[in-house]
Amino acid sequence: MSLFQRSSRGKRTAHRISKASRGVTLIELLIALVISSILIAGLYRTFVSQQASYATQEQVVDMQQNVRVAINQMIREIRMAGFSGKGDNAPGINDIINVFKNVNGFTSIITPVDETTVDGITHDQITVLAAYVVKDGDVLTLDALAKSGDKTVTLNGSAPFDGDKKKYLCLGGQYLYEVESAAGNVVTLKDTNPLGEDHLKGDTVFMVKAITYGLRMDTDGVTPVLFRNENTGGGRQPLAENIENLQFRYLLADGTETDAPGDPTQIRGVRIMITARTQRSDPQSKEPGGFLRRTINTYVDVRNLR
Repeated sequence: MSLFQRSSRGKRTAHRISKASRGVTLIELLIALVISSILIAGLYRTFVSQQASYATQEQVVDMQQNVRVAINQMIREIRMAGFSGKGDNAPGINDIINVFKNVNGFTSIITPVDETTVDGITHDQITVLAAYVVKDGDVLTLDALAKSGDKTVTLNGSAPFDGDKKKYLCLGGQYLYEVESAAGNVVTLKDTNPLGEDHLKGDTVFMVKAITYGLRMDTDGVTPVLFRNENTGGGRQPLAENIENLQFRYLLADGTETDAPGDPTQIRGVRIMITARTQRSDPQSKEPGGFLRRTINTYVDVRNLR
């Protein structure tokens, strides 16, 4: 083979190697970038959508838990309306009213308020009277035998009957006494209302309260809250946030239902409707304001008034 032939073959081989090792072109790179961008955008949208869905579901769960806790407490306390007394009261006319005449100004076991407006929220309110444990988790009992005619009773803990709005005492869930004063664990009854019977050590001590439920705005001015007020000086305490509607209907002794009973002593049952919303609005929601909402309806039989 001549030198010229070898040289030509070498050039052709080098040319083939050069073509085989050539990189991607600018057009190929742009196409790859466009395809990658489309894939990444699709993945990102899916991720954002899943995150939004998760956040929404989390809000819905929180909302449902929130309203359940609130309505369960309402059910318990409304069901107790009229609890106390010796059981010889006429239907609807409870011993609480017979003995005290009123509890912090409330003269009915159930006081309904229809369509009131507070902080711009139009809703119903309800106030119920009953003998309740003094406070959650704190069940007081008598620490010593209290005999008929005595004007003082000794409790096994600090006596909370320390003011004009906390003067309604119930012993054993049956016997009602008005308090003159309280100091430490000793409660002094009014001279006109001494013990009418013996009470054994260990008898449960209750306080008769007037508990009101209604709606108001939170301190931020934008969050509607369900409040609970014991009417003993503590004010309207928030029970649940983002509750935007509260309605009551009443079953009467004659079997009819009404929003505003003319005679509260005829109430035998309470129907509750409460509407809660999510904390944050959802841009994809078609509901007013973008909030997701849940409404719960339940009925409470007021057994102590039957």
